[in-house]
Amino acid sequence: MTGNRRLAPATLAVGLLVIAMAQVLAPAAAPPLYDGVVPLEPYLWTDPPPDHPGGAQGASATIDIKKGKNDLVAVATPELVPQAQVFAVPGGLTLLPGATSIKVSIAPRAPSVTPAAGYIDGNVYQILLTDQTGTPITADAAQRVSVVLRSADPTLGEATIARFDGTTWQPLKTSPPDMPGGGFLAVVTEFGDFAVIASGVSPYPTTPVSDEASGSPRPSSSAPADATSPNTTSPTGGAPAPAGGTPTDLSWLLIGVAGIVAVTLLTVWAGIRRRRRRRPYRGARPSTRR
Repeated sequence: MTGNRRLAPATLAVGLLVIAMAQVLAPAAAPPLYDGVVPLEPYLWTDPPPDHPGGAQGASATIDIKKGKNDLVAVATPELVPQAQVFAVPGGLTLLPGATSIKVSIAPRAPSVTPAAGYIDGNVYQILLTDQTGTPITADAAQRVSVVLRSADPTLGEATIARFDGTTWQPLKTSPPDMPGGGFLAVVTEFGDFAVIASGVSPYPTTPVSDEASGSPRPSSSAPADATSPNTTSPTGGAPAPAGGTPTDLSWLLIGVAGIVAVTLLTVWAGIRRRRRRRPYRGARPSTRR
């Protein structure tokens, strides 16, 4: 047992040494990601500004109607944190007699008209609910049918969801997100084109679109590209360079030597245990009767 007690601390010490050397010589570029943490994806644009990703997607679903009432409506775009969502409780929609099913569609669109004040932070989303004949469906305000939209800026804390009525953007009573990038919520009674309207001047350089007040083109301001953008690449044009540099060949050699020492100690310790188990019992022999 003495050999075991001596080898165990030594083995533990070598293991800790290997971990310490690996962290010092090849440090992690970022803290570890634990289960339960949802990483926030970059916002996907329909018409992306420079240094911003495109590829915004829509969503669709068919909802059953039973005994004249709709089933639960919960449709969202497919991002990890959806950029657009619509919710309606069972029986929360106003249906015409004869309706048998509901078609729900969410489609991202580039804005055709900018608001008179502020700017659209992200895409315009056309959210439509129709019955099987294509007739638009509405909702009563008391049923709290909701639209949720993410803003392109995940740090945006104050903004308003607005609905385009064909001429102007009509602001809706909006609840702020309960977490960064979580999405703004508004209760709706009609469907159509929705967008997040933020105050101030747009930080995104985009193609001019019509101003809702005058109908004339309204250029948006340009902003310098963010040097810390996730799309930033290395000077050679390849993938982004990892932070902290890479370990030298000597660093890997030291780590390898420490690993060999650890394996050797574990092998010796295992051999000693096997020999002790095979050693015959040397205790006193039992006395025999005379």
